[in-house]
Amino acid sequence: MFQRFSLSVCFTVFAIAILLATAGPAATETLPEISVAVPESTEERAYLGLEKEPGETFSLAEVDADILLIELFSMYCPYCQAEAPLINDFHDLALRQEEHDVDIRLVGLGASNTQFEVDQFRDTYDISFPLFPDKSMALYKKLGGEGTPGFLGVLLKEGHDPEIVLRQSGGFHSPEEFLEKLLESAGYK
Repeated sequence: MFQRFSLSVCFTVFAIAILLATAGPAATETLPEISVAVPESTEERAYLGLEKEPGETFSLAEVDADILLIELFSMYCPYCQAEAPLINDFHDLALRQEEHDVDIRLVGLGASNTQFEVDQFRDTYDISFPLFPDKSMALYKKLGGEGTPGFLGVLLKEGHDPEIVLRQSGGFHSPEEFLEKLLESAGYK
């Protein structure tokens, strides 16, 4: 009986190994349609490469960049608050990637936050990239959020659908290592 069980387990493991070896590449995950209000700030519109005016909406896929990093945060999340200095450092590193011909832009979506709460978070933690409220959490759910902070790296290639190349729940400890991970995931390393 043990021999039959052992043979059955071996066959199952072998079959799974063959399936994994012959499986094609994993399916790509396309960024769902996410639209937010055009920022009031001229600097933020320029940073995102938008020519639209405040009062209009734009799709995150319209951001003029090679890679878009979306941060899912909440003003009330103590981990997001602790992560704020690191994400600011990451933003500075990301801007320096332009020297290497890689444009990285960041946006933040405030899960369950109003505009007032998002503005409070921006001011308290000196965030220098655009933050948008998501009071109803509709955008958070559409993006498949799993807690805050969370990050989605999106490859924005002209002529292609925007592809989610990185998902991370929870923060990061090193802006440099996280940048390397993002660049690798997007195929730039």
